[in-house]
Amino acid sequence: MRAPRAALVCVGSELLAGQVNTHQAWLSVRLRRAGFTVVGEESCPDEVERISAAMRRALSSADAVVVCGGLGPTFDDLTREAAARALGRGLRFRPALWRGILRRFARYRLSVPEENKRQAMVISGARVLANPNGSAPGQLLRAGGRSLVLLPGPPSEMYPMFEKVLPELARAHARGVCPASFSVRLSGVPESTADEKLDPVRARWPKAEFTILASGGEVSFHATARASSAAEARALRARLRREILAAVGSFAHGEGDATLESALGARLKKKRLTLGAAESCTGGLFGARVTAVPGSSRYFLGAIVSYANEVKIKQLGVPRGIIARHGAVSAECAAALAAGVRRRLGADMGVSITGVAGPGGGTKDKPVGLVFIAVSGPGRARSGKRLEINGPREAVRGRAVTAALRLAFDAAA
Repeated sequence: MRAPRAALVCVGSELLAGQVNTHQAWLSVRLRRAGFTVVGEESCPDEVERISAAMRRALSSADAVVVCGGLGPTFDDLTREAAARALGRGLRFRPALWRGILRRFARYRLSVPEENKRQAMVISGARVLANPNGSAPGQLLRAGGRSLVLLPGPPSEMYPMFEKVLPELARAHARGVCPASFSVRLSGVPESTADEKLDPVRARWPKAEFTILASGGEVSFHATARASSAAEARALRARLRREILAAVGSFAHGEGDATLESALGARLKKKRLTLGAAESCTGGLFGARVTAVPGSSRYFLGAIVSYANEVKIKQLGVPRGIIARHGAVSAECAAALAAGVRRRLGADMGVSITGVAGPGGGTKDKPVGLVFIAVSGPGRARSGKRLEINGPREAVRGRAVTAALRLAFDAAA
């Protein structure tokens, strides 16, 4: 059976100036789960003709084309005009839409700039997609048996709008195709090692689609097979899940969209354990990731950013002798920090991170990228790890946090 094809067009000059395009990965995962094969993505500057040409190319190869960005009210928001040009259709002002925009601004006691009227322009034949989270409505068009979806760029507006329209796209283009998708998140393993472990699974599923992606010390693996019935899809997914989890073993920390921090939180809640953190080179990033999970106050007591040596000594009880003999960036200091924050906060577990984030400050014995992490507890358990992380400062800090989350996840098992 032929899977329906989808293509993405992401609009915004900022995407070509270094801003990371997070929409592509998010949309691709959801389209694949709905039964689509994503056959392409194109990022466009804020130029009508280039956006229009990208839409025409996408429509020539895909059943459904999803466009995100460029629906705002300003001079560089040109997606509506570009779509109208690509389809050879006109634009029409919708007074009812304009009244809705006025009411939204009135709720927040804001005056409405005249340029916001552009957001009430609708392409001929389009169905308006309501946007309860912003002033830019989306639009859904049909052309020659294909679908073109225009979505706003901000994630808080685009994501819920797309989730609502995706079932309709699947009914229109994926009827009779039942996807069997499974995703697993891994940590504590290099991408190449994960790829090697999963190679036998891919060999047993020649008709399935697989993707693997490494980012910030984590690896995501996605698999999609297709069936002709819901019952067959459930059986295929169960088999995929069983084979993939057997291949990756304990490196798996979650399924689907589960993050490492949410997996750690779930394990801490299940074991009824509390956690505290002592951060040096990461400056609070560990605490930020843990508390990004709703409900983290049930298990996370807090973090102490002990950047200076005196804070390590006076606030967390690191013996001066440890720093004098081994230095602040050492396994001994990391262990003392973990024990100290556990004691200071009254937590069941304490985790610590200390290292040389760079770009300066490194020596021959302790180069930039050297990081030590440690966990104290529960009980008498102690564990630590030495890392040598390549890359710029933010990469060192980010991967150090990921490694600390994984060490805490394992310690709480």
